[in-house]
Amino acid sequence: MELIYQNSYGASYKIENAPNPICKLQMVIDSIGIFMSEADLAHLLEIVRNSSRPCFCEECKGQKCSKIWCSGPFHDMCLKMDESNQAQLEDLILGTQFILNMDQTLEQYRLRPSCE
Repeated sequence: MELIYQNSYGASYKIENAPNPICKLQMVIDSIGIFMSEADLAHLLEIVRNSSRPCFCEECKGQKCSKIWCSGPFHDMCLKMDESNQAQLEDLILGTQFILNMDQTLEQYRLRPSCE
């Protein structure tokens, strides 16, 4: 496992010989490791960002949701959240995405010498 990014909330790792070749990332929060793909990571970021909006379900009644629920065909994940945890989780996801995409971003914006 290769550390990609970490903060006080958790860490993310790149898995070399992953059992599932699609899920090459592992996010570790507390003592829980979650295997995921880069697409899963992007989906989780969307859910985390949406969780700051008021929820009008019967349980929340217009308040901010106190949990993040993420479902997939093979998993369900529910994380208890407060504003601090939400900010830390968002930072963990964004930091991971930044490191994973750094080479492509640098290549995209690299200055090239002009032909004279």
